[in-house]
Amino acid sequence: MIDVLKPHMTAPPYNPESRELVWTGSLTQIAVLAVALRCIWAWWVPVIPVSDGAAYDAFARTLVQQGTFGWEENHPTAFWPPGTTFLHATLYAMFGIRYEPIIAMNIALSVGIIWVTARLAARFWSQQTAVLSALVLAIWPTLVMYPTILASELPFVFFTLLALDLWTHPRLSATSRSLLAGLALGFAALIRPQALLLPLVYAAGLLLTSRITLTSLLSQARCVALAGIVMAVVIAPWTWRNHQLYGEPVLISTNGGITLWMGNTPGTDGRYMVVPHHHSHLPENEKERVLKQEAIDYIVQDPVAFAERAVRKLLILYTNESVGVGWNSPGIRQTFGAIWELRLKRMTQGSWALICLLAASGIWFSLRRSGIQKTLFSPVMLSILYFTAIHMVVVSQERYHLAFAGQWAMLAALGLGQLIHWSQRRRLPETSKTSH
Repeated sequence: MIDVLKPHMTAPPYNPESRELVWTGSLTQIAVLAVALRCIWAWWVPVIPVSDGAAYDAFARTLVQQGTFGWEENHPTAFWPPGTTFLHATLYAMFGIRYEPIIAMNIALSVGIIWVTARLAARFWSQQTAVLSALVLAIWPTLVMYPTILASELPFVFFTLLALDLWTHPRLSATSRSLLAGLALGFAALIRPQALLLPLVYAAGLLLTSRITLTSLLSQARCVALAGIVMAVVIAPWTWRNHQLYGEPVLISTNGGITLWMGNTPGTDGRYMVVPHHHSHLPENEKERVLKQEAIDYIVQDPVAFAERAVRKLLILYTNESVGVGWNSPGIRQTFGAIWELRLKRMTQGSWALICLLAASGIWFSLRRSGIQKTLFSPVMLSILYFTAIHMVVVSQERYHLAFAGQWAMLAALGLGQLIHWSQRRRLPETSKTSH
């Protein structure tokens, strides 16, 4: 990967006329490395679903065997978004109830995330940033551990990044960009409803980092409208199913108000909380309304405390990363012994700290070179701020920062590229002295 170490000038945050990603030998090697690391992990660590993974496994089994989305045939639910379960159930229906196809799908999604991230990094910055972004994602320990987890992170990240890639694709017509991005975001919203507002985020990012004219404003408004229509078409069948189940419109899931309550209720620390037993008799849609109103009342009665909780949840989001180990815990213990669980958690925590330091360096470098507006309001950074803001309001957990892993890898690549550039500049005088 010698070409990675060559200094490159950093491109403006977004230039639709800039050259697209050039797939080099370095990127091929990185893709092979990513697949190899994940295959080695999957070879050693068995899939033993826990927590959310156990729920996705149970829902997929019930959907395939009884045709019901829920824990049991006679208890359909809309508490969880259905997208991840649909993916797993499709594989169960095709190959039988076994985990190897899910591992293969997760590895394929991982490669897809690397590919799309590299495309975006080349488009917004440079070929060097693209290669380094791919490298960060390829060796990110938690992401290496994710193929053996039944979870929503990998498909959600892939579809949201693919949507941004399509939205900014220079060789597609505006209509094609809007329709294809809307399709990707429709799938993403069925996995996590957070994707519903991403058309506005992407459009705002492109407008705020360029010269705003009536033409550009109308163009982005048209893109948002077309993407929204396609998203509505993708989501509509599930919304209709929920209407038949509850007798009222439920767009995707019934957990929105409950996650707001978890992060805003007496005794909360900002993380997951069990719903009170005295609400267990309520239907899911009614339970959401009641808990949502309780959360809103709690926020309104003490806005200062709400702001303090928001800061606490921000720290929860960014100061830890051990979910890859935690959700693989039974498999790790079975293969390596309990001692390795703590060792691997220390490794993932250390790697996350390093990635954050590189990303902070990348943000600082971009601020100095491109300014506040083009750095903080680019679609890449604005989407990070969007996801961060959501979890400062509702419930927060350390794994939620993986929703913007691709964007974070681009910022880390900027920082890493600058460190490489500084290192090369320091060596140049020494080389000149030696040559004389």
